[in-house]
Amino acid sequence: MKQNPQTNRESVLARLRSEIYGGARAPGSRLVQTELAREYGVSATPVREAMRDLANEGLITVVAHRAARVRRLDPAEAVDINELRLLLEPYAAGQAVERISADEVAELEDLHARMSGVHSADWVELNHRFHMIIIEATRNPTLVGILTNLRNVSRFYFEAALRADGGDYAKRDLEHAEIIDCLRRRDAEGIEATMARHFSPSTELRRRLALLAE
Repeated sequence: MKQNPQTNRESVLARLRSEIYGGARAPGSRLVQTELAREYGVSATPVREAMRDLANEGLITVVAHRAARVRRLDPAEAVDINELRLLLEPYAAGQAVERISADEVAELEDLHARMSGVHSADWVELNHRFHMIIIEATRNPTLVGILTNLRNVSRFYFEAALRADGGDYAKRDLEHAEIIDCLRRRDAEGIEATMARHFSPSTELRRRLALLAE
């Protein structure tokens, strides 16, 4: 059965989100509904709805009677989010060990294979999907909601940091393989330790973001 085509709202949302994450819409840049509607060839309604969704995700800021803006880079906020994820995602991975299905592990293996050798925005999207599978495998709606919100904003900073001086893709890909191995073996202690190592130290994140301000 064919899937229904994306609605205009979904299409605009996906495109605008991608442009923000990828840096085509720079931090702090203005987003004017009428201009975006003309650029994307749609009416103002799907643009307005997409911008509302992006505001809820924390990617744009909206002030009454003013143009919306892409959120600005705030290294202190980036570090705070990184520290929260460092606490929560290893815990979530430990919870996922006992609950993840064979099909989900197979999907992680497929994503890992597709990420190998890919150093681009495509890698970042695959990486996001990889980690969300693990988070959703906790079967804990509260934890999933918290980490989904944190990752939406964290990804904004992560992609900015990669643009600043690139990323250690080989190290990250190796750690993804270790994470999958821990899930196969149901090794909660091992996956928590591996996930903790997988995060960039906050000092390194701050250094990378500082390069963008130079």
